[in-house]
Amino acid sequence: MERWHPVSVLSDIGRGEVVGVRVEGHEIVLWREDVPGATVHAWEDRCPHRGMRLSFGFVRDGALGCLYHGWQFGGTARCRLIPAHPNVRVPAAIQVRAYAVREQAGLAWVSLEGAEDFPAGLSGQWSRVMPVRSVHVAVGVALLRHALGMPADETMIWCGPVGLAVHAPVAGHAMLHVVRAHGPGLSASALSHWAERLRDGVESGSDTAPIMEELAMGARP
Repeated sequence: MERWHPVSVLSDIGRGEVVGVRVEGHEIVLWREDVPGATVHAWEDRCPHRGMRLSFGFVRDGALGCLYHGWQFGGTARCRLIPAHPNVRVPAAIQVRAYAVREQAGLAWVSLEGAEDFPAGLSGQWSRVMPVRSVHVAVGVALLRHALGMPADETMIWCGPVGLAVHAPVAGHAMLHVVRAHGPGLSASALSHWAERLRDGVESGSDTAPIMEELAMGARP
């Protein structure tokens, strides 16, 4: 599982949207084409022209455009248009580094190593999972795992129909991603507030066991 990182809830990467994330210090841009049924792409967050962050860019006609000089990169990560020279055939070597990405359990998962063996069954017994939110926590990921009761070799656990996933954007910081299965239980709004209280408790060094118990009680059918 450590080869795949849950980097964002899918609701933050809508059709035609662009978002920047970090995974263990690596800057990554996530984006989705502006067409129905488009999948998420995960690339290095750097334009090969002048190094501008592509997460500052825009999606247009199925391509991600750099905000600086407008270079456009299609779904294959190859540059397809240089606006200053629209009639020039763009060399195939001009492309962005692409990472393996999967959409599962309401989350976008990225592999920095190009892993193909994505683990099955991340949604557990749930066939439909809804993203709730991602929360930044200003502590190391090990402390967040401890508060959640998450084993060191896991990146996602389930508390009834509620899924909790973590990843380390940079050293000393963590991201908590919350999803829930469709059906009875805590609402998305209630889970969002719960995640904020858990964050505050972890950051202050308070005992978070009562907060986790609240989740367990609320998650019961």
